[in-house]
Amino acid sequence: MNGTGVEITAGLGGFLAVFFLACALILLGYDLNKRLRRLNHQEELRLEEERLNQERRDREAGESAGEAEQDPDAGDDTPR
Repeated sequence: MNGTGVEITAGLGGFLAVFFLACALILLGYDLNKRLRRLNHQEELRLEEERLNQERRDREAGESAGEAEQDPDAGDDTPR
């Protein structure tokens, strides 16, 4: 207490304001966490799809190279 005997506090209004700000902060934290997990999952899916596409391209390139090795005259238009 101060010298006049009057106590000055934030009261119920101050408590409610701080309470609602704390609740908003917690909800924003949950939402941020959810969004970050979703972004991380989407990035993992994108990388997996990219890896599979690269493997498919490598396999197709290997198959076409294998066909060219089997037929040495393939694509050669010079008369013999």
